[in-house]
Amino acid sequence: MVPKKKKKTLREKKEGKEEEKKKKKKRRRREGGAPEGRKKEKKKRREEEEEEEEGGKKKEKEKIKKGFVPHSKGPGERYRISPDERLMPYLEQAGFGSASLIRTFALRYDLLSALVERWRPETHTFHFPCGECTVTLEDVALQLGLPIDGSPVTGVSAFAEPAALCYSLLGDSPQPDDEESTLTDLKFTWLRGKFGQLSANATEGELMCAARAYIMHLIGGVLMLDSNNNKVHIMYLPLLADLSNARSYSWGSAVLAYLYRELCQLTKPTAVDMGGCLTLLQSWALYRMPFLASVSHQPYVYPLVNRWSIYPGIGRSYTVPIYRMMIEQHAGEGFIWMPYRRPEIAAIIPSSVYVDSHMWCTNAPIISFNVVEWYHGDRVLRQFGCVQHIPDPPLEVGARIHGMNRRGRPGDDWGVRHRKFIAIWNNRMARIPEMIMASDLHASVEYIQWYFTFGKPYILTAQSTIVPPHMQRHGAYEPVAEPDPEPDPVPEPEVEPEPDPEPNQSHSRSDSHSYHPDLAGMNYFPSSSGGGYEFEIFGAFPSQYSTHSGSSSSMPFDSNDFSSMFTTPPPAPQEDVGRRDHPERERRPPQRYTPRTTPSNHQF
Repeated sequence: MVPKKKKKTLREKKEGKEEEKKKKKKRRRREGGAPEGRKKEKKKRREEEEEEEEGGKKKEKEKIKKGFVPHSKGPGERYRISPDERLMPYLEQAGFGSASLIRTFALRYDLLSALVERWRPETHTFHFPCGECTVTLEDVALQLGLPIDGSPVTGVSAFAEPAALCYSLLGDSPQPDDEESTLTDLKFTWLRGKFGQLSANATEGELMCAARAYIMHLIGGVLMLDSNNNKVHIMYLPLLADLSNARSYSWGSAVLAYLYRELCQLTKPTAVDMGGCLTLLQSWALYRMPFLASVSHQPYVYPLVNRWSIYPGIGRSYTVPIYRMMIEQHAGEGFIWMPYRRPEIAAIIPSSVYVDSHMWCTNAPIISFNVVEWYHGDRVLRQFGCVQHIPDPPLEVGARIHGMNRRGRPGDDWGVRHRKFIAIWNNRMARIPEMIMASDLHASVEYIQWYFTFGKPYILTAQSTIVPPHMQRHGAYEPVAEPDPEPDPVPEPEVEPEPDPEPNQSHSRSDSHSYHPDLAGMNYFPSSSGGGYEFEIFGAFPSQYSTHSGSSSSMPFDSNDFSSMFTTPPPAPQEDVGRRDHPERERRPPQRYTPRTTPSNHQF
């Protein structure tokens, strides 16, 4: 029987440490004295650090030589990583050549939260003082460089042998006990670890696998952010099996559908975080409303979303109330309906992007697996330079489809389940609305009357002033002594007036081919909260809701002048403005939403 080892007491441990110190002192004396011994130790330590530094530089050179080439931080440009030039032909072939060049930049979640307040899930449009507007297929094509025309992005989302699928298309698969990935999701760290460094003599098969991994990383990290915690679902992988056929899918409409779904989810009272392509949403807002950026003199680059990754970005960030006030004050006159018509922007956009321009304003459902959202191009015709008439009632996919997710449906083929919506999308060319080119982009009086009656152009109803602490109002005087204020008189009770009868709609349901009888809804904004406005068609138009002559899309605006944007206009006279009661919707107070998954640097 082996005897147990006796534990040392505290006294024995202390004596052992003292003996060790004595041995070190004797060793230093033998080496030539304590000071000399310390010098030798420092020299040896310094040599070891230099060797480690040289080894790190050597590894970095090998990474530059074999993998994805890192570009140093130069003047006017943030640190970024571009894909290996050997992958570019395959990325171009798959339709992701331009999207692979997207650079991530700092997101302003207060700005995004202010946009969410104005989102209408019934029409998938924002309600601004200037009218309805939204992120369109044109914005996706020019901002991200993704293909628009093509088959819907759909298929099955569960596989019997996911490991075999990964082996066949990626050449490798995460192990079942791998914490970094599961058999249904691929974590970004696993993708970077397996495909981040390509050998100098990589075969064509290895390059194709790396290109698929790069696209998967791009989809999950930038284009369609979800709640998978830095993972991407493998349901997109079969669509990349044949890279030459991957371009035939409408990836742009899928990205837009996912963004629409996330914006609709944010209008729920329980929502606390946001997903989707947030880089697209923020860039769209800054191009259309440049007054939201305190700095907007960066050069234009393609894809257009990359403009805000160039130093200094969009400048300082504001809070949600400030952004709300800025939109309230300046979106009426400062909204740019057609920003891409500027010569300096049109000069850098490839002509191939405009091949699909004929269908940018269609009226059809857009699809991404379980996500089906209706795209109403006919409601924002001014964004395409056309006259905006009173639109038809918005088409809806139904509450069941609108809230459908992938949980509990492992064997569903989404292409079969959504076949009627896919049939409408395939007929998208026949669903283009009548387009009449406008001489200017001012809305007609009839449209304004309809919009101010049924829409919600203004959130703030009371006159208020917000001045940031770092600013002073121009023309401010020195404080002077004021007389003591008189006590406020006690208000007399007022008799509540009887509510006015609800006005009738000024138009009827359209019988055009763009109306789908099975998916219709007659109520425009059934869940609108707050008051709308009515104007007499032939009466005097309130001056604070009209714009001066000239198109708002070409209106110059000094983005650095914030001195006049922190006051709301006085309310319109009561004889000119009527208030229409809308049913209240349960909705949380406006707040600052947080990112569900931070957009990652999708490059390896």
